Amino acid sequence: MLLRMHDKLIQGGTTALVFGTGRLAVTIAGLCMWCGCRTEPTMPGPVSIVPGEQETVFAYDTNGDRRPDYWEYLRAGGQTYAVAYEADKTGRPGERIRLDAIGASEVPHFIIVLDGVPFELVDEMYREGYFRAFHPPSRVICPFPGMTDTALSEVFHSDRCIANQALYFDRQSNRLSNGNSVYLSGGNAPWATKMTYRCSFWWDGLSYLDPQLVFDHEMNGIVETFRRVESGEAGAYSIGSAALGIRYGRPAFLEFLRTIDRLCKQLICERHGRVKITLLSDHGHCLVDCRPISFDRVLAAGGYHLAKSLHRPGDVVAIPYGLCTYAEFFTNDPAGVAACLTAHEDVEFACYAEKDDVVVRDREGEARIRKGEAGFIYDVQRGDPLKLRETIERLRRDGKVTARGEINPDALFAATLDAYYPDPLERIWSAFHRLVKIPPDVIVNLRDGSCFGSQFFYAMIGRVGSTHGSLGRRNSTTFAMTMLGELPPAMRSREVMPAVERFRSDH
Repeated sequence: MLLRMHDKLIQGGTTALVFGTGRLAVTIAGLCMWCGCRTEPTMPGPVSIVPGEQETVFAYDTNGDRRPDYWEYLRAGGQTYAVAYEADKTGRPGERIRLDAIGASEVPHFIIVLDGVPFELVDEMYREGYFRAFHPPSRVICPFPGMTDTALSEVFHSDRCIANQALYFDRQSNRLSNGNSVYLSGGNAPWATKMTYRCSFWWDGLSYLDPQLVFDHEMNGIVETFRRVESGEAGAYSIGSAALGIRYGRPAFLEFLRTIDRLCKQLICERHGRVKITLLSDHGHCLVDCRPISFDRVLAAGGYHLAKSLHRPGDVVAIPYGLCTYAEFFTNDPAGVAACLTAHEDVEFACYAEKDDVVVRDREGEARIRKGEAGFIYDVQRGDPLKLRETIERLRRDGKVTARGEINPDALFAATLDAYYPDPLERIWSAFHRLVKIPPDVIVNLRDGSCFGSQFFYAMIGRVGSTHGSLGRRNSTTFAMTMLGELPPAMRSREVMPAVERFRSDH
């Protein structure tokens, strides 16, 4: 009931969200205390751990009577393969329930989507012993720019987003969209209809002022929602995870991932093992403090100026929404604006569409991305703006590049997983030709440690401990893992759910 009261409170209007969020946070926090609302997950830590050569046994006291009543059994390799419950109040385990003997079609499948989790942190935690009911995490390379709506629309094969962000420039009306209205209506989030639980969009603004409050609210909502599901598939999404990471950086990521580990343990315990869970995220994060930057100076030096519409020569419309490690612009002179923006010290490269191609420029070089029948072509005029030359030469020696210069897409994907820019050709080309209905005219990729967006947003939260969006490896690489089976070690976002669903169809 308290969750429903919360959602009614939040529906007070945009003005309350933007200008009264602090008061709203206090009100909600007070209601939580007044109503005695407990915070999920309530799964305790183990009361004992007994290691052995063949298996390790974790014992839990889940009801607080100071006697073990639930056990997990981990193979020598570290994966949880069975659970057991107290036999006749003896404090000893009864018959083991083997998780891998329970067919995927027999039990509910829960999908938990965490906003903005970099692969390296999940991999680190898995190696430390967390998430052991799951098969090892797989790397997932998100679209470019690495934004929630576009990435999750790829994951869930939803309709294309209108734009990369809820704020975008509409050339027909020659004005910016109402970003808050589009965002709060879910107009740029077609994937959200796939979720059984997603807290009201009105909570999202509050998540950056008091991310822990929102994250706790979401944990309660996820548990409450999943408890009502008896069969089939159900999905839940958390924005509080990203908000915690943006405000507090790497330590916050690790802390909320520990909470998610407890949540998954609790769901398995409550269901007596009769559940399958998939965990995934939309995009990575840079994991470094970021300072906001401005493009006014470099644009002015090139004879351009920021505007809210395109009327005069030299007008450039920027999209200052959120705080991201990339920036996008609308202009009638993409080539000139891109060349101008590369003079900024925090810009790694700028790119823009030219008919069916995409031109990529940095301060020293220029290349053109073309789409061929057998793969993408990286046609370098000078320099090497995407740092691909050595990789392509190696692939050419391995027979993965045609005489026309078309690079086998799967070979390039595998060869660049650990590169400075993973899978850059398809991702940059798609940003202008496939990913969204209204692509920007120019996209610039920023160095980690800098970000662009809303100055009001930055002033409101006071610090950016990490953010996302760029083509860089940490920004681009997120994760997926499931209890259903071992996923391919690396995938593109659009390949995640087909890989997961194969396990369910096999059963």
